[in-house]
Amino acid sequence: MRVEKGKTVIAKGKVRIEGKAEVCGASIPEFFTEKFVPIYCLEDSEIYVEGDYRIVEGCTIPESWKKLAKMDWEVLFLYGGVDTGKSTLATFLANKLGGCYILDLDIGQSELLHPGAMGYGFAKNCVNLSQAEYINGYFAGVISPMGREVKCIRGVARLWKELRKLEGRKIVNTTGWVRGKRALDYKLAKLEIINPDIVAAFDDADLENWSVYRVESGEVVERSREERARIRMEKYRKELEGSKPVLVDRSKVSGRFFNGKRIIKDFMEEVLGVSIREVRRGDDFLLIITERRFEVNNSIIESLKTLYEVEDIYIVSEDEIKGLVVGLYSGNRYLGLGVVRELGENEFLIETRHTDFDKIVLGEFGIGQEKEYMLRLP
Repeated sequence: MRVEKGKTVIAKGKVRIEGKAEVCGASIPEFFTEKFVPIYCLEDSEIYVEGDYRIVEGCTIPESWKKLAKMDWEVLFLYGGVDTGKSTLATFLANKLGGCYILDLDIGQSELLHPGAMGYGFAKNCVNLSQAEYINGYFAGVISPMGREVKCIRGVARLWKELRKLEGRKIVNTTGWVRGKRALDYKLAKLEIINPDIVAAFDDADLENWSVYRVESGEVVERSREERARIRMEKYRKELEGSKPVLVDRSKVSGRFFNGKRIIKDFMEEVLGVSIREVRRGDDFLLIITERRFEVNNSIIESLKTLYEVEDIYIVSEDEIKGLVVGLYSGNRYLGLGVVRELGENEFLIETRHTDFDKIVLGEFGIGQEKEYMLRLP
């Protein structure tokens, strides 16, 4: 189709450009994107799109973005709700500045990595952040920081410790969780760790002593909760492409899940009235793996806590474990995810495309039947 100079095509799918146009501030003649991106025509151009698109008048890149690209800063922190344009702004700035390091902390809708992980890389001439050159990451094992703020902050601190040593401009992209005191405290904790030169905010934000540069959202395509869930499932599938079954010794698992001492399960089966795979007792917890899902009365849980003198009791079925998402590491480098498929006596089978790993971190959610489900694990 012929698109006149001064118009913008908002498109996703397979795109080819004949003419002079900017894609998020870069000249990219051909690309594929699963996310809508703006293509601004600097001259009359032929734009071929195999996918969805619409045409709007003028340039959709706000003036505040262009001014931000000309400002003097080394570390920029992006603040805004869901679907406000944070990732698009990060991409635009990286393109306009000839390349930037990107720290992607959005564990729910990460572009650099898969959901459940945060990481950093280098972006240059990118359609979106998924095309950035990946450097390292951290497996949070959750898709929302709510209730797991401390765990996520550990990941932020670990990654920033590495990234801050690298020469070059850095952009920090964050989650869309901005409402409420806990969300504010979470953002402030990240700000204290990163200490950015500028906080660019899409929303009205009272961030205590941090000065804020207000930016507009531009042309944004809002996504429903269902659409965001569908996108996450697609990212899991992409991450698992080419995966193979790998038998793993339990000793490679980091954390407390298999650290408890096995105890006789007969009494527990009698109390709960369900077949049990194994029972493990840690210093302050009891882990019960059942052969099937079942509901247990809270009074029984409290009685078992008193009897075994533990603070927490975790009950998870074998079916729930078969689908549990895990993160794989080689030394301190995060490789990617795997999914548990079978649980053995001293080992378990995972599905992954990564083979050279020496540490496994269990997540707190699983994937199955085209959806995610949450798990409570020690």
